[in-house]
Amino acid sequence: MHLGVLLTTGILGGVALFAPPAEGAPAGATNPPPATSGTDFTNLELDELLAIRIPIVYGASKHDQKTTDAPAAVSVVTREDIQDYGYRTLADILNGVRGFYTIFDRGYSYLGDRGVNRLGDLGGRSLILVDGHRLNDPIFETANLGYDFPLDVDLIERVEVIRGAGSALYGNNAFFDVINIITRSGGEFTGHGAEAATSYGSFDTYTGRFSYGQRSTNGVETLVSGSYVTTAGNPVLNYPASPALGFPGAVQHGGDGQTARNVLLSVSYNGFSLQGLYGLRTAGLANGPYGAVFNDPRNTAADERSYLEARFNREFAPDWRIDIRAYADHFAYDGSYVLPQPVGGPTQNREAPRANWTGGELQVSGPLAEAHRLTFGVDGRWDLEQRLMNYDVAPYQLYINENHTPVNFGAFAQEEYHFAPHLTLNAGLRLDYFSSFGSTANPRVGLIYHPWEETTFKALFGQAYRTPNAYEFYYHDPGNDANPALRPETIRSYELVAEQSFARHYRLTGSLFYEDVDDLITQTINPADGLDIYQNVNQVNVRGAEAELEARWAFGLRARASYAYAIAVDGQTGQWLANSPRHLAKLQLTAPLYPPKVSLSVELLGTSDVVSGTGDRVPGRVVANLNLYARELVKNLDLSVGIANLLNQQFYDPVAPGFAQDLIPLNGRTFRVKATYRF
Repeated sequence: MHLGVLLTTGILGGVALFAPPAEGAPAGATNPPPATSGTDFTNLELDELLAIRIPIVYGASKHDQKTTDAPAAVSVVTREDIQDYGYRTLADILNGVRGFYTIFDRGYSYLGDRGVNRLGDLGGRSLILVDGHRLNDPIFETANLGYDFPLDVDLIERVEVIRGAGSALYGNNAFFDVINIITRSGGEFTGHGAEAATSYGSFDTYTGRFSYGQRSTNGVETLVSGSYVTTAGNPVLNYPASPALGFPGAVQHGGDGQTARNVLLSVSYNGFSLQGLYGLRTAGLANGPYGAVFNDPRNTAADERSYLEARFNREFAPDWRIDIRAYADHFAYDGSYVLPQPVGGPTQNREAPRANWTGGELQVSGPLAEAHRLTFGVDGRWDLEQRLMNYDVAPYQLYINENHTPVNFGAFAQEEYHFAPHLTLNAGLRLDYFSSFGSTANPRVGLIYHPWEETTFKALFGQAYRTPNAYEFYYHDPGNDANPALRPETIRSYELVAEQSFARHYRLTGSLFYEDVDDLITQTINPADGLDIYQNVNQVNVRGAEAELEARWAFGLRARASYAYAIAVDGQTGQWLANSPRHLAKLQLTAPLYPPKVSLSVELLGTSDVVSGTGDRVPGRVVANLNLYARELVKNLDLSVGIANLLNQQFYDPVAPGFAQDLIPLNGRTFRVKATYRF
């Protein structure tokens, strides 16, 4: 199915009525505060408020700047967006962002950017940060997006989506994009102190959260929050036949549930801060992944992710700042799969990798002269444990139990040079060393031109890399070979960006991009023994364009419409990549019903056809989501009612090799009712 005329007409015609969100700092601010700074807008006139429309981003240059000054094409999703559209997971948030899409295999969600979301990849080409702390683990480099993401989305202040190669600042995994999640501060809870939220939805889905935050008179700021989610999952899932895999089609009954527990703790005082994050998610995988028996409820997975980070930052000279952080991280995965056996019947297999690592970073930034700003730093990480383990339970058979302790460290520098009041050169370089393969150097250059106050042009180039993860490097069993000779993947990214604000209430963004990926790590067959092995064999070329129009009008009426076109092909064969939509169209509209208390938000997400892993065509779709949000109709109480897949259509996502089938059914219409109370 191609995107319908109705959606296209709605995007082009409906957007002209509305204007952009009031985010960020006034145009012309030389050192804009972060979005969490608590700026008082209550005394501004309506026209002034609507004119404040340039969001602030930290992650693009590791300091606060307007998105129009950042050396990247940046999108910012705010807490207001999360509330208005009723987003439930990080995957929901990113699905609404220009050029991004996700797929769901009933256990995990996977992120695609500009037409690339390779089946079987676990997300290592997107770097996920929480307040600048890396979440990708060293075993699989997973980018957690669903209930396995260890932070409740209610605690997100904003999500910064920074497109393009970012290794010049961040090193590994900053391949296609960097996604930096900024959390709410404890000071925002001052006046109420505590906040509780609960919800109920389809498939007996319950959530709960209790948060307490405060900023004391002596400057100590504290936030502690705990949350949970439990869902029975979809009780009946109809899987279509997959003739290429010999799957006749079947119905899954149960085994689709999930539970998750998350804790966030942060304390800060006078430049010192301590942040801890913990998440544990368990999920049923009865749909038979990784060669497991289909429809067996004993197929389960548990994901545990946590870290503790201490940080110190201080200005030590006029406009110069030092930032020091040290951390300890933990990751564990427990997978239990019922595997078919030619003799003796099915056996229970366990996958139990573990990782523990520690590291730190030192960063300094400030002006060298009136026209120069320098950011430089060093960081390092030591993997205390990087363990791979797999065994059969009964009869006991150990296939792999080995530990590796690699180290890596890097140094980076970025210079922002203002040639003229309207022209800036942003140039950066990072050098990294890994004990597992050696060293790599990655540059980034951006030329940013503001010919007029409301107009921005950017010419951007970046190079990035992704190292082989522990699983790709070292995993071996009777069906797989290890390959410690793997090299990092590399990408060279080129982009032209134009941003234009006009009529005080509108903002238009457009871009042209080209990405050249080499040495892509792909699972192949080892000709020496016929076993599966990861090798650097593929190339990918991506070219395309994106456009987005934002608008805001009086009384909270606002809209955003975007279109992304991407051609992602195998660089050697020229074939269209699997799971690569060429067209993504999105329309988001928030309309006040009883301003400023009650609003109704509608989201239309259109995706064109893709090809499955077996080469079959998967029809495109337009998904409609609806959310009604009420702010303090009763004092201190917020209510929302959301409906996902409003039209109750049946959709399918392609999945990786190793599943019993190549298409996974998604949920039909679902609902959620949520209440948040501050006291």
